[in-house]
Amino acid sequence: MMETSRLLLREIRRSLQQKMKTSPILYSFFSVMILFSIIMFAFLTFFLLHTETTFNFLDVFYMVFFLLLMKSASDLHRYFIAAPQVSYALSTQVSQRKIVGEIVATIVFTNIGLWFSFSLLYLLVLSLLHIPLSYPVEYVLFSIDILIAILLGCCVSLHFFSSRQYRLIPTILLLGFFWFSQNMLFIACMLPLAVLQCAWGVSHPMDSYRYVKRKERLSEKNQAQTHSTLIALFLREVTGIWRDRLYFSFVSMSIFTGLGTGYLFLYGMDLFIPDSIQRYLGGFLPSLFVFIGCYVVVMYAAVFPALNLFLTEEKTMWILRNLPVKNETIVYGKTLALSLCFLTTVPFLAIIPIFLGAGDLLFLCWFLGFSFLAAIIIAIPLGVKYVGKKSDILLLYSVAMVLFVLLSVVGAGMNVLRSLSTISILPLCILLLLLECTLLFLSLKLSARLLALPFKTTRRYSL
Repeated sequence: MMETSRLLLREIRRSLQQKMKTSPILYSFFSVMILFSIIMFAFLTFFLLHTETTFNFLDVFYMVFFLLLMKSASDLHRYFIAAPQVSYALSTQVSQRKIVGEIVATIVFTNIGLWFSFSLLYLLVLSLLHIPLSYPVEYVLFSIDILIAILLGCCVSLHFFSSRQYRLIPTILLLGFFWFSQNMLFIACMLPLAVLQCAWGVSHPMDSYRYVKRKERLSEKNQAQTHSTLIALFLREVTGIWRDRLYFSFVSMSIFTGLGTGYLFLYGMDLFIPDSIQRYLGGFLPSLFVFIGCYVVVMYAAVFPALNLFLTEEKTMWILRNLPVKNETIVYGKTLALSLCFLTTVPFLAIIPIFLGAGDLLFLCWFLGFSFLAAIIIAIPLGVKYVGKKSDILLLYSVAMVLFVLLSVVGAGMNVLRSLSTISILPLCILLLLLECTLLFLSLKLSARLLALPFKTTRRYSL
């Protein structure tokens, strides 16, 4: 008798105890806030009564009525419709309606217990404030109406999550009558109708349960849809970078580098250069600060992830080599994930114009894109060549030096050409980007060739 109710209550208690053990501060704070809210509501009532301020009691009633209706609907969804453990109880020889009825009874008694606990605590505080409590009839009507709200909440949950949502119409009409009546006595008289509505919902509960489970299976099937090999490799790398929270790190670095670059562009010369030699440097030093900012962003958001695409594959490279997949596909799929890394540099481009103005934004976008592609062209083949050497600082240093020299030459040359007002550098910028795209294609082809070569793994022996 009521075995399901006992098991459900035991599960709720254990779940609450576990949550309180794992987050004691959070639940302590929540309990204190609940207690504080009830006491403050009692003091607010005391204040309104002694200041002769008029307020609509029915507004408070309908708010409490709606909250408990929604809570009971949520509880039924949690403990029956979306609860995986219920499948064991529904598979026994006990009638499924009986099991669902006991779950509904548990939810009703639990929420009624909460109502009495909070309301009696509220009345206790009012009595301590010496407010006469001579409203027993109103309290009984309020409690009956709350019971109706809990029953209708269970009914709403059963019908809303079913395949035949038109069954909600009688419940909605009844709630509409409650609202337009503005009378607690009328609502209390509708208790038999609320019981019938809830019993009608319990008479066909499996429709809701199976309908939700079917939608979950379809959702899982859609999420588990097959992808092409290239997209699968791309998603694998993106998931790894996201799981390691590198995207957030890249965005933070981009923001702080942009702020630091802009500050040094405005005040760096006064901070680091004596007044006696400032006139010799002219506008060189501010441009150098902007170049260093772009270089730091590219190193962090391009070189580092490009190297780690392969440097961290020591233990899994044998799987990639034995897959019926071309080496070019592996390289292309991994490299494609760097496109999202480039998006993390957008905050740097958004912050810099605040300090430099919008006049150089177009050239800055080009230079950052050029630097990003150059970093990939250099880093990918070296990363493939030295698979498994995750902490090879010398490799990272080598890439950094080669990239620094290349970008210094290109940046200095483009600045010289920009200073000549008679020459447009737009064709040269487009030509350099096309050249980089060609070199990128050749670099990835070279990486695929290097990937086919045998590699040595580091073996550790222990006695």
